[in-house]
Amino acid sequence: MSNDALRELIEQILEEKKQQIIARINAFKKTVVNQLDDLTDLGEFSMVQIPEGFDTLSSASSDEKIDILHATVTDLAKAENQGTLINALLEGIGHFCSRAALFLIRDDKMVGWSGRGFSRKKDGARDEDIKKIFISISADTIFKHTLTKKKIYTGPPKSQSDDHLIYSRFGGEDPEKILVFPFFVKGKPQAVIYADGSGEQPVCEKEIEIISIVGEMSLDLLPLKQKIMARVQTKEYVEEPEETVVSKAADADEVTTTAKPHLHEETAASIRENDPERKARVIINDIILYNKGVVDRGIQKGNLYQVLEDTILQAKEEYLRKFSDLSAFERNLITILAQGDRDLLKGYKFETL
Repeated sequence: MSNDALRELIEQILEEKKQQIIARINAFKKTVVNQLDDLTDLGEFSMVQIPEGFDTLSSASSDEKIDILHATVTDLAKAENQGTLINALLEGIGHFCSRAALFLIRDDKMVGWSGRGFSRKKDGARDEDIKKIFISISADTIFKHTLTKKKIYTGPPKSQSDDHLIYSRFGGEDPEKILVFPFFVKGKPQAVIYADGSGEQPVCEKEIEIISIVGEMSLDLLPLKQKIMARVQTKEYVEEPEETVVSKAADADEVTTTAKPHLHEETAASIRENDPERKARVIINDIILYNKGVVDRGIQKGNLYQVLEDTILQAKEEYLRKFSDLSAFERNLITILAQGDRDLLKGYKFETL
């Protein structure tokens, strides 16, 4: 067979194979088109009615929010001291934002108390670092703005000229949205609650506002609650003991208890408030009274300061609101709370002893 004849035979075979492939492709296309047409015909499915309210199945998340709010409000109501109350407040708020922190007013600055959610971020401050952050109260920040206006702020960060002072200390990227709640006790500014949010965890404004308002009310009523609890547990109001007067009635013996009239409750309270030694003892005895189980375990395990750190620092803040010299507070911290064993308070930074 000549080369031309061989070439012609090969070309003929290739052409036949080509036509076969084209025919198979066309057949495949037709099958696919028919199947797609079948899919567009829902048949009996077109008769199905979507139940009304089916799109509200996400209400499970609403139920979860209600459960969190209920648990938080319960914890706030049970709190027996400011440290426990503030921790419950931040724990609750932390469920409804990316990060949360509380800053207390002390003298001329805002001092960080505690934070939640900061440690989840790779860059920036950790939860424990919030205690080291302070912001001048005279700086034009959102903290000062909300305290002055007595209004909640929600919106973008850096709305005030000095807000960069806050975020430079927080570190990392700026949040998408923030909420700042001014905290008042008995009408006086005491603190601000800060919360922020990002894409994965936005700020839930209503829930945070509810928790903050309940926390504000609980803190306002806490001194009264503590007095009532102390009354029930110790049945004492003043330093002087009560005298018992026994009188016999005609038909039965009656025992009448009367308080000594020469030391009025308000006078005793005034003495306590102006005596640093007495003030320190009262504050530290309150720690023992309201945290007896924790104190006992801390003494047994030798980690008293670690288990009561927030409570002790809050007690220190309370003492410093009245007196600047910490010597009485720190001396009684050792003798009363730690029962004379300073090693139990390892971690506490003594300033005078």
